[in-house]
Amino acid sequence: METTLEVRFYRSASGAEPVRSWLREEVSAEARRTIGGDMKTVQLGWPLGMPLVRKMGHRLWEIRSTIPEGIARIFSRS
Repeated sequence: METTLEVRFYRSASGAEPVRSWLREEVSAEARRTIGGDMKTVQLGWPLGMPLVRKMGHRLWEIRSTIPEGIARIFSRS
């Protein structure tokens, strides 16, 4: 399957990746699977809309995942 949209994590000048760290260290395995599945859906099915993806501004998108802890919001640039 070919991806339509590339997903990359923000990396600071020091090399830190806060979103990846949050996913690995603070989110349950079940939530990680859900978020990862939603990100893959966005990658393969772009363009999509609500309830999974919402436009926030010029080239800024919000990916919303429903997880046991509530709603996870990941922001992405296109």
